[in-house]
Amino acid sequence: DMHTRRGYLATAENPQPRLDYLVSFSGVLGTVARVEVHYVPDRLILTPGSFAGYLVVLGGLDWHHLEEAAAAILGDLNNELVARWVHVALWRGYGTGEIRHQVIFEDRQPKWENAGLLSRINAR
Repeated sequence: DMHTRRGYLATAENPQPRLDYLVSFSGVLGTVARVEVHYVPDRLILTPGSFAGYLVVLGGLDWHHLEEAAAAILGDLNNELVARWVHVALWRGYGTGEIRHQVIFEDRQPKWENAGLLSRINAR
C-alpha cells in the first residue's frame, strides 16, 4: 500500500529554504536494483535514515519492472517532499556479460530552473 510505503519517508524542515542546493541518496532495492535519488529541496528535506528504511520496505515488494519501481519512488518522493526538482534512477546489471538496464524518472515544479546546479550531477 502506497500510504504505508510513504510513511517510512520522514522529513524535516529545510534549514536553507531560500537556496537551491542538491541532495543525493543511493542504496539498493533488495536484489532488484541499485537506486540513486537526487533532489533540490523546497520547504522539506528527507532524513537519511528514513530513506534507508524505505528502501528496505520497497525491496520486500514484488516489482515486475524497474519502471514500476522507479515510478513509485518518484511518486512517493513528490508526495512527501514536494521538492523543486527530483531525479530517480534505478539500474541493474553488474557482472561481465550482463545487460545493463537503467530507468530514469525526473520531475520539477512548474517554472523552476537551475541548469548550473543540475549540471553538477553529470560532472561527478
